Amino acid sequence: MRRLSTLLGGVAALALSAGFAPAAVAADDPGELIASDAEPLIVGGHEATEQYDFMASLQREGSHSCGASLIDPQWVLTAAHCVADAKPGDLGLRIGSPTWSSGGEEAGVAEIVVHPDYATNSPNGDIALLKLDHAASRTPVEIADASGEVGTPSRIIGWGVTCPVRGCGEPPEQLQELETNVTEDGACSLSSIDPATEICTASSEPLANACFGDSGGPQLEGTPGDWRLTGVTSRLGSPVPVCGTAPSVYTDATAYADWISSTIS
Repeated sequence: MRRLSTLLGGVAALALSAGFAPAAVAADDPGELIASDAEPLIVGGHEATEQYDFMASLQREGSHSCGASLIDPQWVLTAAHCVADAKPGDLGLRIGSPTWSSGGEEAGVAEIVVHPDYATNSPNGDIALLKLDHAASRTPVEIADASGEVGTPSRIIGWGVTCPVRGCGEPPEQLQELETNVTEDGACSLSSIDPATEICTASSEPLANACFGDSGGPQLEGTPGDWRLTGVTSRLGSPVPVCGTAPSVYTDATAYADWISSTIS
């Protein structure tokens, strides 16, 4: 687990989800999207260059809301702010398709498990597990042993509009990807990052990073066809509600490995 510097408290975080406004979400959380006012996911990226069998679109009423990752045949990992106000029957998933609206494998949700820290430390503890109503046939992604030191290359993937401000367009049908890297804690110093459980993530591309609607999706390390999951998209790293102007904050999934293992077993 990498260590992140303590960030200034009391500053609004920006979540990156789409499709609905979750309860107990910090202001400017990238998860604050509604279908009629879709906000961006990955800004400055491009259409996915490979098949991600584990990638899932978390949906409400048939519309993309957040990203999620299949980590076990019957469990997906997402952000807590994407599901904190939901009941299992509110949610559905499309797994393994590059298009959020068709293809892949569909599943319902049988159980929602939000990390207990989220209720008291929001936005910290922004991680949740969803048990599927049946085992999926797609190949899960493994969780990495650690999230890497500063400079470690990574990749983020997700669906959503590719413009940087709220209400600027509709989410794209095709999955987007962007090359990123683990960056210095200080670059996210206005977002109240937890030193032990979150990752500050940047891109070398100008005006490029995760944005509204990207919440819950994975941060990956490795190589094409051999990815490991390190992070879960949580929020913008700046209180300024314009995506790509600062790094984004990811929940460090490797820091929650024991909780994930005990929950799904």
